[in-house]
Amino acid sequence: MVRVLGAALVAAGGAVLGFQAAAGLRRQARALEQMAQGLLGLEGELEITAPPLPRLMERCAGRSEGPARELFASCAQGLERLDREELSALWRRLVEERTELGPEGQAVLAPLGEVLGRYEADRQREALSTARRRLEEMADRVERDYRRRGRVYEALGLSGGAFLVILLL
Repeated sequence: MVRVLGAALVAAGGAVLGFQAAAGLRRQARALEQMAQGLLGLEGELEITAPPLPRLMERCAGRSEGPARELFASCAQGLERLDREELSALWRRLVEERTELGPEGQAVLAPLGEVLGRYEADRQREALSTARRRLEEMADRVERDYRRRGRVYEALGLSGGAFLVILLL
């Protein structure tokens, strides 16, 4: 009985690993989409009212979801301590904390800290637009990977678990 229970747990563990790998791709695609939408919100606010940076971040945090909301809210809080940390360093640190975006997504967002709040609104919008388009392209690519490789990960998890069960029994 213990042997059968152990085999079932091994099979379930393999399946869970495969499904988690597939879900990780899906989460990254969703996070990239949410961040792209957040940048679109920043662009819109800059185009319409061009508020001061702390107010811009607060507004967009309230209208965004997921990692965009967290990034903008943290940035708004961090802007209160600009005497201790420059905006570019603050932004880069906060972007690095958003691990769900992956290294490539972080690399797209990090340079925005050099532009936000430093240049006229048109230049900021241009930088945001470029970053948003790149994030949208990445999200599409990761979503295609999820559709293609996600099923492979799931099948590998299931078959790997079954293989281990056969070896153990």
